[in-house]
Amino acid sequence: MKTRKRHSNESGYVAERLNPNRRGHKVVIYLAEAQGIDVNGLRYATVCDQHGQVQGWPSLPKARFAMKNPDEFCTDCRNEAKGGG
Repeated sequence: MKTRKRHSNESGYVAERLNPNRRGHKVVIYLAEAQGIDVNGLRYATVCDQHGQVQGWPSLPKARFAMKNPDEFCTDCRNEAKGGG
């Protein structure tokens, strides 16, 4: 069965949304420690599931901003948004 929130059963899951740059792919926020992601002690990790790029954030509002704007932390998304990918 396909679920709309396909990452929701993963450890440390906080939120996800469709990547505005890559149809069919998601950007996900996790509690970094619970997911086992090393982001230099920051609490949240935003992950581009298409490109695998990760960025740590000290607060949920910053992580949510990044989730909505993956080209701010994912260099591949940034290049695609500029028409280079």
